[in-house]
Amino acid sequence: MSGLAIVYVALLVLLRHNEPPPGEFVFGAIIGLLYALLAFGLILVYRATRIINFAQAEMGSVAALLGFLLIKVHHFPYLLAFAITIGAAVVSGVLVEFVVIRRFAQASRLVLSVATIGVALIFGVLQFVLPKLLGAGFVIDPTPPHTPFSSLRFTIRPLIFDGNAIIILLAVALVVAGLTLFFKKTDIGMAVRAAAENADRAKLLGISVNHLSMVVWVLAAVLSAMGVFLRIPIVGLPVGADIGPQVLLYGLAAAVIARMESFSVALAAGVGIGVAEQCIYYFSHDPNLSEAVMLPVLLVAMLSQRNKLSRGQDSGLASWSNSTEVRPIPPELKHLPEVVWTRFGLGAVAVAGVLGLPYVVGFKQQELSSVVVIYGIVAVSLVVLTGWAGQISLGQWGFSGVGAAVASGVAVHLRHTPFIRGDFFIALILAGLVGAAVSVVIGLPALRIQGLYLAVTTLSFALAVQVFLLSPTYFPWLLPVGLSQIPRPFLYGHYSLAGPRAFYYFCLVVLVLALVSSRALRRSRAGRVMVAARDNERGAQSYGVSVRVARLSAFAISGFWASVAGALFAYQELGVNNNAFGLNISLLLLIIVVIGGVTSLFGSMLGLIWIGILTYGPFSANFQLAASGVGVLGLLYLLPGGLAQAAFLARDGLLRNLALRRNLVVPSLVADVAAQTAAEELDAHVLSRAAAAVEESEREPAAVSPP
Repeated sequence: MSGLAIVYVALLVLLRHNEPPPGEFVFGAIIGLLYALLAFGLILVYRATRIINFAQAEMGSVAALLGFLLIKVHHFPYLLAFAITIGAAVVSGVLVEFVVIRRFAQASRLVLSVATIGVALIFGVLQFVLPKLLGAGFVIDPTPPHTPFSSLRFTIRPLIFDGNAIIILLAVALVVAGLTLFFKKTDIGMAVRAAAENADRAKLLGISVNHLSMVVWVLAAVLSAMGVFLRIPIVGLPVGADIGPQVLLYGLAAAVIARMESFSVALAAGVGIGVAEQCIYYFSHDPNLSEAVMLPVLLVAMLSQRNKLSRGQDSGLASWSNSTEVRPIPPELKHLPEVVWTRFGLGAVAVAGVLGLPYVVGFKQQELSSVVVIYGIVAVSLVVLTGWAGQISLGQWGFSGVGAAVASGVAVHLRHTPFIRGDFFIALILAGLVGAAVSVVIGLPALRIQGLYLAVTTLSFALAVQVFLLSPTYFPWLLPVGLSQIPRPFLYGHYSLAGPRAFYYFCLVVLVLALVSSRALRRSRAGRVMVAARDNERGAQSYGVSVRVARLSAFAISGFWASVAGALFAYQELGVNNNAFGLNISLLLLIIVVIGGVTSLFGSMLGLIWIGILTYGPFSANFQLAASGVGVLGLLYLLPGGLAQAAFLARDGLLRNLALRRNLVVPSLVADVAAQTAAEELDAHVLSRAAAAVEESEREPAAVSPP
């Protein structure tokens, strides 16, 4: 309840002697009830699977958009469209659970969470193509449609409400009562609670976890669809836009304040968030400003909570942190001529390709190549934070936004300051240091609250940076206006970075520095401490390892490189535009790291190449989103370790053949094969013994009873 209390106190302080009319509070409370419905679905999924469903809002948005289009385009009755919306939500929940969630049941929580991001991308594409599929060949009016309840009107100064507001109150009341009875009175509800505490024990007790998962995901999809569809008669629905990320933030905030456990707290938090959003809009007339306010609310709410875990949460965290480490080439083979020359040849090809790229592509592709390299620097920072420290970040591009703001301030406002004079390298270093400090502040909740809560905070942080920090409306003194205000520098008065080719090579040098320093970090004691704290926090503490220092160090290093990348991006774009720091890029960067291999620097570069070709190739925006979503799901299903897993499996196979030809015994290469062979032989031996026992019993004569 701390987050809700903070919202209430903040409203009392900020609105003292200047309160909005009562109608604004009522309208905010009604919208907050719909956020609570979204939070209910998030809590249900978290209880069942211990992940945050990042596709929660998208699933409901597609079903609600279907009903809205049926009303606006085909003039379906409102109640019939609502029934179709609920049916579409049921189908969505079934498909997502059966096709995606069930297939990733044995995967780590990181892989499953990223899989829901892939699902969100696919549903996001459906929001763009669904109007065309339903024959909407004209611009659709986004205003609220007329419903059977619109004729009932009443006024709460200064707003006019209709019967749809009462319907929302009744619907949420029924949902709360239904969920309460579901969990307390039904066998399925009690089974869901049992499985949430300990899924393995639930299976041993004969509970069908797959059946429970299907029920939970269907309920979550229906709650999301209800929350979005009931919102339509109040505020309408924009067609041709993805409303999922913004709506998801408010639902996540309510669910996190409730610690993903209490529906009653989530209900109260949703109402408080809705009221705060409406009050902020009443005074600022900026619909995006309330997104920035969610960040301090979440930070304080999470810092005020205690770190107490149930057994189910603890086991969920173990599967979340479990990541495969790539083993190096065995020392027995490392210095063989075949290995040395193969590594040299592959390295030479890679270097030649990277250095020669600007000479084989056009001017526009040279500019885009610099952007891809900058994304690579951020991907390296994500490997440090998520792969090695086990802390997921959904807003890494937001830290880059901080670096861009600092670099622009140095380049424009400090160009005449002694010892600085807008120096390019000073701008990069200051951007990195400020980004490191901000990253540590954002990462402080990770010291108190375990699991996926940090992902919610970084999500809110990225949106706050975009709509508030990088907005010329609120910080006109920080950001230069116009694209010609941040010129690319002349290094030492002789080397110009104005051209795209020269700037590409400089960004490439920074990427190499990030890779080399991160590789050295991983091999140092600090890197080993990060991994130890990720895999077994209690075990690491028993050896005197400071988990607090390890995690904060990971945040600082990750924030430093992400902010340096943002500073380079500001010089690349010759200015700072907040639209260039959208949440979609942060999600794209996380996808790059996961599909490449979250613990591997080499894998992150493979993921970068894959996304670079897909994003900047000759493909449409919808195809890019769909291919990213489907590609992520397919790749993670086949290779949970990402592209790095495929590369290193192929490498180990070649090394194994080389060892056989050289008659060398390499234990690290044959251990996995030997273990698998031993297991297969043991299974075959057990089966043969069982078959022999059955055959022997069948040959024994039946016992004759004595007379």
